[in-house]
Amino acid sequence: MIPEIQSTVGFAKSLPRYHAIIGILFKYGFADVLKLVALQQVLGLEKTQLQKHETGILSKPPQERLRLALEELGPTFIKFGQILSSRRDLIPSEYYAELRQLQDEVPPFDGELAKRIFLEEIGIPAEEAFAEFDGKPIAGASIAQVHRAVTRQGETVAVKIQRPDIRPMIEQDLVILMDLARFTDACVPALAALNPVATVREFAASLSRELDFTHEAENSVRFARQFQGNPGLKVPRLFPDLSKSRVLTMEFISGHAVNDVETMKTEGVDPSALSERISVLIFEQVLVHGFFHGDPHPGNMTLLPGGVLGLYDFGMMGELSTSFRASIANLLAGLSTRDHRQVMNSLLEMSEEGSVGDPDAMLRGIESFSTRHLGESISKVRLTVVFNALLELLQTHHLRMKGAFYLGIKALTQIEAVGLELNPSLNFVEIGRPYAEKIILSRYTPGHIADILKRLATESVGFLEVLPDDFHRFWIRLRRGEVSIPIEHKIDPKGFEPIRTTVDSVANRLANSILAASVLICSSIIIHSRIPPRIWDIPILGLVGLICGALMTFRLVMSIWKHGGL
Repeated sequence: MIPEIQSTVGFAKSLPRYHAIIGILFKYGFADVLKLVALQQVLGLEKTQLQKHETGILSKPPQERLRLALEELGPTFIKFGQILSSRRDLIPSEYYAELRQLQDEVPPFDGELAKRIFLEEIGIPAEEAFAEFDGKPIAGASIAQVHRAVTRQGETVAVKIQRPDIRPMIEQDLVILMDLARFTDACVPALAALNPVATVREFAASLSRELDFTHEAENSVRFARQFQGNPGLKVPRLFPDLSKSRVLTMEFISGHAVNDVETMKTEGVDPSALSERISVLIFEQVLVHGFFHGDPHPGNMTLLPGGVLGLYDFGMMGELSTSFRASIANLLAGLSTRDHRQVMNSLLEMSEEGSVGDPDAMLRGIESFSTRHLGESISKVRLTVVFNALLELLQTHHLRMKGAFYLGIKALTQIEAVGLELNPSLNFVEIGRPYAEKIILSRYTPGHIADILKRLATESVGFLEVLPDDFHRFWIRLRRGEVSIPIEHKIDPKGFEPIRTTVDSVANRLANSILAASVLICSSIIIHSRIPPRIWDIPILGLVGLICGALMTFRLVMSIWKHGGL
């Protein structure tokens, strides 16, 4: 994890990395970014200190220069590029095509070094652990690379080995990202609504877990158990004796790209059916189990013979509580039925604040959003576009979503993007509706209601057991004058006039209450005294007083009700 506040010593240690980042950006022709963040002046960098452009670099297209810069910046930024490459809706097609190479074409490190790391982790040489070990990696990623090997029992396996000296650099980069997130949170209101600090904190926690392959091993076992018996999904089997913190050995599975439509057709696989299968799979993960693959881009999936979907790289996983899943389900159901109030309530439940200053204005904003983005047939609604528009709405009303929201949305939109590549007419929202409705209806089943009542009964009994003693102690302190009730008031721009008006209103209501009660009591006494003159054997003076007291009471009650007091 990363520290909440970086010490002066820590910042001083990060300065060389700041310099390196600025230098690489300048090297690849992104000087405008430097001007934007004004880090040249903050870090005391002059143009003469920055690395000069290499010959020919500026002649390359900007998308290629961006990919090269991210690769040189290291694993943290490569991971950032991978996330961008899965969001085709946010970046132009030329950047999308270039950044996709980050998923499979990361420069490898030496095979002998990989064997040395294996020896340090497992305790025996790779040549002794395996009958065969290919020193040339078959795949490279931002954090590790994969080598093909054959066990002594003849099973082909994939050995994932972490890049050397990667942890210190990632930890330093995460500290820098947290600094930037705090700066954005304090100084850029338009982006502060995206809750950058919580987002970076969650990304840092996820990336820190990803650096420990024991977490990935546990995740893969849990995920496989979660979908046990699903013939259309393959999760590689783990080899625990050959896995440690920096080495992970799993069953080798090989297929072709999940978005390679032409190859699918030649093998008799229907792309449309596959798009629906992977859509169902992500909704089951997010809404049914609450434990989902946090980075389901095409590089982490493969299509095996028979149309079986192979899924791997379980380093970045998301987990959602039951209540949070219910909020997402209500949001999806509200979007599909255009229930504006349900959409608003769901968003508020998933926000850090839990409420909004002007709910009527937010509701009007959601109605306008619905008209613009949900006016067409539900089959034409794209979840990615809808969520991006919702984020703009949240920024307008200064709402910060909880970090888990963004990871869940990222997974859903990534799968929608893959599904649309396979089938441009995919109705992703409609596929998710039954899962959302099932969660909503499950909250009203007799069993769920019985569980709620049981929990309430247990909590109530515990409360009643301690209430007499707590009240007795409070009463003693109250009699001794030891209880103080602090009152906090935010001064209105109009000064103390609103406070004076409020106090006057309270005093007037109190005086009217006392007067009405006095009139009613006196009238009752007069009626019981039978003082003449009388009408229908009732003293007239008492009858008039009773009517006046009733009118005063009614007026007081209506005034309180009108101002929201009842």
